[in-house]
Amino acid sequence: MDTLIQFSIIALLLPLVSFVFLIFTNKKLPREGDFIAAGAVGVSLILSLYIFFQVVVGEYNPDYSLTWNFTWIDFGDVPGVGPLQIKMGILIDNLTAIMLVVVNLISFLVHVFSMGYMAGDKYYGRFFAYLGIFTFSMLGIVLADNLLAIYIFWELVGLSSYLLIGFFFEKDSAANAQKKAFMTNRIGDIGMWLGILILYSQFHTFGYEEIFQGIQDGRFTMSEGWLTAAGILLFCGCIGKSAQFPLHVWLPDAMEGPTPVSALIHAATMVAAGVYFVARIFVLLTVDALHVIAIIGAFTAFMAATIAITQHDIKRVLAYSTVSQLGYMVMGLGVGAFAPAFFHLVTHAFFKACLFLGSGAVIHAAHHEQDMRWMGGLRTKMPWTFATFTIAMLALAGLPLTSGFMSKDAILAGALGFAAVEGGLYYLIPALGFTAALMTAFYMGRQMWLVFFGENRAHLKPEDPHDDHHHAHDDHHGHEVHEVSWEMRLPLVILAALSIFFVYSINPLDGAKGWFLHVIKTPNTVVQSTGDYHNHTEDHAKASGLFIKEAYAESKSDTHTESHDAEHASVFSDPRQAAIDHATHDAHYMAIAFSSIMLLFGFGLAYVVYFKGIIDPDKTAEKIKPLYLYSFNKWYWDEIYDATIIRGSFMLSNMMAWFDKNIVDGMVNFVGSSSKWFAFKNGRFDQLVVDGAVNFTAFIIQFFGLVFRKIQTGHVQTYVALALVAIIGYFVYFFIG
Repeated sequence: MDTLIQFSIIALLLPLVSFVFLIFTNKKLPREGDFIAAGAVGVSLILSLYIFFQVVVGEYNPDYSLTWNFTWIDFGDVPGVGPLQIKMGILIDNLTAIMLVVVNLISFLVHVFSMGYMAGDKYYGRFFAYLGIFTFSMLGIVLADNLLAIYIFWELVGLSSYLLIGFFFEKDSAANAQKKAFMTNRIGDIGMWLGILILYSQFHTFGYEEIFQGIQDGRFTMSEGWLTAAGILLFCGCIGKSAQFPLHVWLPDAMEGPTPVSALIHAATMVAAGVYFVARIFVLLTVDALHVIAIIGAFTAFMAATIAITQHDIKRVLAYSTVSQLGYMVMGLGVGAFAPAFFHLVTHAFFKACLFLGSGAVIHAAHHEQDMRWMGGLRTKMPWTFATFTIAMLALAGLPLTSGFMSKDAILAGALGFAAVEGGLYYLIPALGFTAALMTAFYMGRQMWLVFFGENRAHLKPEDPHDDHHHAHDDHHGHEVHEVSWEMRLPLVILAALSIFFVYSINPLDGAKGWFLHVIKTPNTVVQSTGDYHNHTEDHAKASGLFIKEAYAESKSDTHTESHDAEHASVFSDPRQAAIDHATHDAHYMAIAFSSIMLLFGFGLAYVVYFKGIIDPDKTAEKIKPLYLYSFNKWYWDEIYDATIIRGSFMLSNMMAWFDKNIVDGMVNFVGSSSKWFAFKNGRFDQLVVDGAVNFTAFIIQFFGLVFRKIQTGHVQTYVALALVAIIGYFVYFFIG
């Protein structure tokens, strides 16, 4: 077995071992065993870094792949199918190596942060045990080499999320949130499982490589429509796990879990599992499936951003921001910007984890206050938190010199290139993307001004008789806020450093010149597009003002194109993807210009409204009250789902209950009553007729028995007398009569 495989297995199992050990023994250990959980993930991180440097730095080969598997279940020779085996194994490539570091690094930093944040909690040890089972599950998704394995770990991640969201299970809101998250994700998982079954029915294997090769060899005997359906159904898993429309409603409610949980699973890793999965199956997605993915991602990015601009809870703003940024990643995959989408997954994991942990530091220091309206002035009291939060916030908004600028602008350039090739209504995709970028800058600027600038407004908070924290800390708001301890500061500093451009590229304006996009290659699609993209793209280039290189013939002789090919490793086996690549390349600086304008306008508007106070936000909200309420109430999605799906489910349940009670039970009761009546009548017949006949016969026999008993005395003289009487009677009858 290869050393990298051995190290990956150890890295996978260490968090599981810590979970099993701590769940039974945490109360008996010093510090309830937090050092064991952190140590296990720390060793896993070291092993992941070794794998990363061996694969990404040492090999520096976009096509690197190492697979190990074993036969898990052997069904033997199945009639009509042939030899049937289910294998389990590990796949290590560049995607795996990068994700191993992302998951383990953020998990380790969350462990360290939690040592300060969760101190004193009565379930402290259990919390660290739950972090272990989550980390194990997430690493399983990353390392799996087949669809069945990833589905098993997918469900384990769902279980871990359920446990961590509802960690404060005494609160009804937390218990409801965990149920909502679990049930919503199961809807997406049903679709994902159906997609897996479609592919399995064709190839009798769950392995990625076998399925991809089977499609490429033409062994998918169903129509291309079925392959499109399989891709969209598999994408349903991403819709649930990565909180895309229409299954996005669970993620904001998941903020009921501890803030470190929000950073780990609802901002950085678990929600990225859906995007990672789509990247894994990218090569089997048809053009139609990619179009659906692009549209859903763009709409989600826009919709979630419109909701974030009006939320008051510091974590809910970040939650909807996460939904929006996941929409960017999904949109990037849908438009063919494969490497930028995965790039944004990594950069977003770091700066969003920093933002959530930073919000946790603020909440911790502000005595569990989460409403931004009652914060303010924390910049001087929490300088470390302010500095790191600001860097991460700027990265999220896409400011130049940050990682978010490189990755998000690359996705937006891809959206422009995609629209130039496809034309028509597909221009709405980049339009929604740039609009979401504007709103991102606005709501993050709003958050920064409200939390860290101005005067502290804690004393303005109205008293709430149901707010335990208000009574407990009524005299302390604004007076005892101070910087958090070192174990909470250190993760913030590391994550903020990972949000700067130099980690990924020397050139802050072009992430394509960095190491990341060189080791993440767009996979060769096994489903080739059709159509005359040469003329199609040229026409749309003229219409849009973009200059698109001819993608599939003459362009290979163009020196500019040759250098571009070397940089981006375009897939020229697919003219459509090649055309999109060239359009993306030419739209690069246009995307930078547009996004920079959006950034300046969004930040400027937030500055004018929330720092300078030139525009009164309350009066403005009153003037546009319908729109404000539409945003504040989250587009009323919860209410819509409650009025349709939930109440519809109750109505259907009531109808089924009525049908069961009145029809099914009625038929059963009718049969039962009929059987009872028939049995009663049969019993009466048996009692009166059958038993009567039997009893009458017995009576007759008894009667004659009584009669004959009188003459059967046992005396001979009596019998002689009776015989004489009989003889006399005989003679009288025959001779005299």
